[in-house]
Amino acid sequence: MLEEGAQIVFDPDHAIPMPMMGHVTSSYYSPTLRSGFALAVVKGGQSRMGETVYLPMADGKTHAAEIVGPIFYDPKGARQHV
Repeated sequence: MLEEGAQIVFDPDHAIPMPMMGHVTSSYYSPTLRSGFALAVVKGGQSRMGETVYLPMADGKTHAAEIVGPIFYDPKGARQHV
């Protein structure tokens, strides 16, 4: 899971100080997805669907995340019509 408040960058290899393009606002574990997911504010996020962003952490690790739409599980609603 991503840390809440983690900063988002587009280029993880950019020299420090890196230009921050957003941050994680909340992060949760989903038993249905069997993984974590996070909500974030990203500059130009609507036009960046499908792009990968990076979250450099204080311990030196960098996590990658994909920008997806707000309905990422069963977007057609098939589970509601069983």
